[in-house]
Order: sequence, then structure tokens, then C-alpha cells
Amino acid sequence: MKKIYGFIALAALAATTSHAANYESDGTGQVYTFETLSQIEGTGVSASEGAYIVSEDFTISELDTLRLVSGDVIKMGNGVTVTIDGYADFTPADTALVTRDSESSNPKGFRIYADNGGATLRNVRFEYVGITFGCVNGSLIADNCTFTLHNGKSSSSGAISFNASCDGNVIENCNFIENTLNAIGCGATNPVGVIIRNNLFYHNTTANRNKPQLNMTCAGSYDMVITGNQVIGGQYTLSGGIGVSNMMGLAFSGTLTVEDNYVTENRYGIATIGPLNAIIRDNTLVDNCYETNPNNGGSCISIYDSSNKGNIYIEGNHLEGGLWGITIIGAPTVNVGKTIDPDADDYNPGKNVFVNNGNNGILYDLYNNGTGTVYAQGNTWNVVEQDSVHIEEVVFHQADDESLGLVIFMPADGDDTGIEGVAADAVTGDNRYYNLLGQPVENPTSGIYVRNGKKILVR
Repeated sequence: MKKIYGFIALAALAATTSHAANYESDGTGQVYTFETLSQIEGTGVSASEGAYIVSEDFTISELDTLRLVSGDVIKMGNGVTVTIDGYADFTPADTALVTRDSESSNPKGFRIYADNGGATLRNVRFEYVGITFGCVNGSLIADNCTFTLHNGKSSSSGAISFNASCDGNVIENCNFIENTLNAIGCGATNPVGVIIRNNLFYHNTTANRNKPQLNMTCAGSYDMVITGNQVIGGQYTLSGGIGVSNMMGLAFSGTLTVEDNYVTENRYGIATIGPLNAIIRDNTLVDNCYETNPNNGGSCISIYDSSNKGNIYIEGNHLEGGLWGITIIGAPTVNVGKTIDPDADDYNPGKNVFVNNGNNGILYDLYNNGTGTVYAQGNTWNVVEQDSVHIEEVVFHQADDESLGLVIFMPADGDDTGIEGVAADAVTGDNRYYNLLGQPVENPTSGIYVRNGKKILVR
């Protein structure tokens, strides 16, 4: 009996030791740094050779703050999660680095999750770790940070993952480079209000999963703005560029604006799924064609809305080198150019330019695979003459399949160049070629150019 009793006692002691509670701060409004944590017993933070090693999970309680200071090097152990129920003040005046503690470690990163918490991230480089943000009443501000090589262990939604609906978020001037999954994401039931501005997205989704580099949900009253970004793909067959959805068909009154982005070498350029109010304007979409099956993607712009409730406005985009130019499935209201009445609420000058979009030897500038009528006036099409006979060759709609909706594409863009600083009369009689920036071109390759005051297609 004594031997059995002793064995049970030892087992109970081992169980108690292995399940010991991780450190949690007092919640009295204190500010903690990794230096101060390294001096507190039981935090799992230790100082070693100019860095702070985090070997155990710990929690910063509500009302408390975790702060990064200039020069901090934080090395996180395998599976480690730092939970911040208060505030993350990651704003070193100079720089700080958060990374893994060894080549075999896969830390989970930071979980900022209390309803009333929040985070400001500035001048920090995050390697192999991510941010999971779920503060309903708080916001995340990220500026001049780098997120690279995120291992996907903290979330399937990206290096920055929103796990709760929240507003007032801003991500700007950041670099997202070669992360395993997408760069920024949120759940299908967690729409967020966010501005994503002037960031570099480069070769994300290295695992080649069916995810875009930006994988966002927009619904409710939240506005979302995605502007001024470079989204450069790694020529992966499953990784798209910018994807925004309302897949659950949630009520929506906010607006999505995707504007002035440069998107290249992805499976597709810009895709929306579900009912949205969206403005897609002045983007340059080039060579987003790495889908291996044209029936599954490869569009410069893809609109899918089986609910037929969405309202999509498309203006001033340059669409080149896709398997498709614009594809539409369902019957949302899609306005690719409506020039009939300049005073009308739905007036749209068009000004989209299509260059060499197609597959299997056929050009497809606009494919209306839905039942709604689509206005697409005022655009420059991938044809030699901007007339109805030639444009019909690159538009697929009711004229090709009576079950589909009509595309109204005349008039096309007029004789004016539509290029700032290059008026038509200024170059009339000038046999030189000009690109769409108004710059003279000695030996034009395939594309749209201005000559003698008119836009022409050079093949």
C-alpha cells in the first residue's frame, strides 16, 4: 500500500507541476516591458546575449500595457503565445525585432483579444510570428512595420488576423513579405472597418493555398479602403491578389473602396464575393494569370454575387495580361461605364483600358456570365477599331448566349486621349507614339498608345 500511495502522490505532483498557471500581470494599470518581465519570477521571459527569450506563455491583463522599446530583440519559443488583454504599445522610437528563438521553433505570436483592448504597432519587424486581433471596442494601428515568414501557427487568416468585428483600424506603410498564408485576413463572420494604405505585399501565401494576399470580409456598416498598395505575387497557382467578400450574405450598408493599387503576377487581380457596395477605381492590374484552369480564375477583376444585391462601380482601371479582363457571375448591379447622362447619380465615365486579356487563343475583355444588364461605356477595348463590330469580338454576353444579360458598351472612349497633360489637339499630326502616361515611345510593343490624337492598339 505504501508503494502504491507514493506512486499516486508523485503522479499528482507531476500533474500539478505540468499544469502550473502561466504568469498573468496584476491588472492595476502598469506598463510592462520585456526587461521588467525578465526580472519577475515565473514570467518565462529571460535576458540572454542582448535579447529577451520568451519560453512560456504569459498574459498582460486588462488595464495593463505591454511595451516594446527601441533596440528590443524578442525571441519566442516553440508554440509560445503572448496574450494581451490590455494594450500593446509596440512603438519603439527606432526599431525592435520579434522573431523565433531557433530554426526549429514555431511560435504562435501575439493574441490581442480583450473587448476593450487595442494595439499600436510602429517600427517593428515581425519574423515567423503574427498578430491575432479580436478587440471589439478597440482598434489596431500598424505603421512602418514588416511582417515576414509568418508560419501560420497563430491563425489561418494571415500575419495580421482580425478575429472579431471592429472599426477604426489602419494598416499603412508596412511590408508583408513571403508569409506562409495571406498577409492580412479576417473571418467570414467578422467584417471589419479598416484602411489598408501604401503597403507592399510581396510573394505571400508561399504555401500556395487557395487564399489571396489580402483576404478580407466587408459587411455591416463598416467601410473598408484598400488604396495605394503594391500587391506582387509569386506566380503561385492558388494565391490571388486582393479578395474581399461577404460570403455569409450579411446585411451591408458600408462601402468597399479598392483604389490606385498595383497588382501583378497573382492567380487573379481583384475578386469580390457576395453582396457588397464596392468602388474599384484607378487600379493597375497586370499579368494576374497564374491560374492553371481558366474556368477557375485568372480574372483581372472578378465579381461573384449569387444574391444579386450588390452594387459595383468600376472606373479607370488598366487591365492587362489576365486570362479574363472582367468576369461577372450573378446579377448584381455592375457599372463599368455609364456615360448617357453626366448629371445622373450613376454616371461613370468608364476609362477602363483592356490589353491582351484572354485564354486558349481567344480575347475576353468582359465576360457577363450573369443575367443582369451591364453598362460598360466609355472604355478602351482590346481591338484595332473602337466600334461596335470589333468590340463585340471581345465581349461575351447576351449576343453570344441568350440566357445571359446584355452588355451595353457603346459609345467607347472618344477621340480625346483622356491622359492628363496630353490633349488630343496637342499631338494631332504628330506621328510619334505616346504611352498612357503621355511619354513618347520610340519602338512601341503591344499595348494601347496615342498617335495623331487617338488611342490605337499595337499588337
